[in-house]
Amino acid sequence: MAPGAGSGAPFTLLAVHAHPDDEASSTGGLLLRAAAEGHRTVLVTCTNGEWGEVLGRRLSRLRPRERPEDRARLGEIRLEELREAARILGVGGLYPLGYRDSGMAGWASNADPASFARQPIEGPAGRLARIIREHRPHVLVTYDAKGGYGHPDHVMAHRAAMAALEEAERPAPDQAPWRVPKVYHTAFSRKRLLRAWRLLRLLGQKTPMNRPGFREELFGSAEEEISARVDIRPYLPLKWRALKAHRSQIGGSAFWRLMRITARWTFPDETFGLIRSDVPVRRPEASLFEGLG
Repeated sequence: MAPGAGSGAPFTLLAVHAHPDDEASSTGGLLLRAAAEGHRTVLVTCTNGEWGEVLGRRLSRLRPRERPEDRARLGEIRLEELREAARILGVGGLYPLGYRDSGMAGWASNADPASFARQPIEGPAGRLARIIREHRPHVLVTYDAKGGYGHPDHVMAHRAAMAALEEAERPAPDQAPWRVPKVYHTAFSRKRLLRAWRLLRLLGQKTPMNRPGFREELFGSAEEEISARVDIRPYLPLKWRALKAHRSQIGGSAFWRLMRITARWTFPDETFGLIRSDVPVRRPEASLFEGLG
C-alpha cells in the first residue's frame, strides 16, 4: 500500500491546468507526493502561456501590443520550461494542448478568435475526454467555476474538464468509457493568501490589495470550501525547483522570496475542494486517494 493513499495503489491522478507554471504553483506538492507514493500522474496544460511575463530572459519586455511573433517565441520558451518542470515533478504523462493564451480578464487579447477562452467547448472537451479514456484516472484536479481568480483560461479549463468528464463516460469508436471517481478543484486558502499580502504591505511591497477596487472574495477559496489538505512539507525543495524551472515567470519578487522562506510554516499543505466523489468522504481528507479501492 502506498503511504497516505488509504487503500490499494497505484492510482492515476490527472491534473488539468491552463498555463505552464500553474502545475507547480498550485499542485506541485501534490504531483510530487503522488509520484513518490507510487501513483501515476498525468498533466494537461491547455495553453502555451504566450501572454505571460518575461523575466530573466534575453527577450524584450513584452506588452499586449507587441508583435505576434514575439509572443509565439515566449510560448515556445514556456513549453520548454514546462517540460523541465514536469520532469522535476515526476509527471508520467504530459499533454500540452497548444491553445493560445487568452491573457488576463479585460485584455484586448481576450477577443482573439484563436484564444483558448474563445474556443467552442467541444474541441478541448473532446481532446480531454480522449485523455481521460486512455489513462482512466481515479482523481482529476482542475480549477473551480470562477477559475480561482477569474482568469479566462482558468475558467475555460474548468468548463472543458467538466464537459470532458461527461463525454468520457460515453464510449468512443476506439475507446471504452471511463468515469472518474473523484474530482477536485484547487482551493488556495484565501486566509493564508491575504495574510501573506498583508505582511508584504508592511514590508513596503505592492500586492493586489493595492489595486483600486480590490475585492478579497475574488481571490482564493474560503476555508469552508476546502475539503482536502495534502501535507507537502517533505516535497517543498523540489516544488521550488519546479517553480524555478519557469524562469521566464518566476523572478526574484518579494512574494516569491517570502514564500520560499516561510512556506514550511505558512503554506505547509496544498488545499483542494471536492467537486464530486463516488466514494464516501470524511473531511478533511489528507490524501485525494482516500476511499479508493
